[in-house]
Amino acid sequence: MSTEKGKRQRRRSTRVRRASATPATEDSLPRAEKEPSHEAAREHYRREKERRATRARTPEHPLEQARRAYHALLAADAERAKGGRPRKTGAQPARKPKGAEPDAESEE
Repeated sequence: MSTEKGKRQRRRSTRVRRASATPATEDSLPRAEKEPSHEAAREHYRREKERRATRARTPEHPLEQARRAYHALLAADAERAKGGRPRKTGAQPARKPKGAEPDAESEE
């Protein structure tokens, strides 16, 4: 699909594009009898979190071993000095040679 000047023409989309989005009708929206309340879900989450926190595993349990290893790794990282890129201190002023230019005080 080239033209006489050798440029390619832009392909046109085969899909039909609408000028604007179709507004949602009353029938397409889900009907809510009452306001959705998340209190039951939050209460369940709180109770489950509390239950899991009080559950004790044996020290030989694989998850307990992994937890101890992870905390040991974090502690070892905390002991090391902080690394990373050094801070920017700004450009160092260029030093002038002492004998090159006379001082303003010595000229007076």
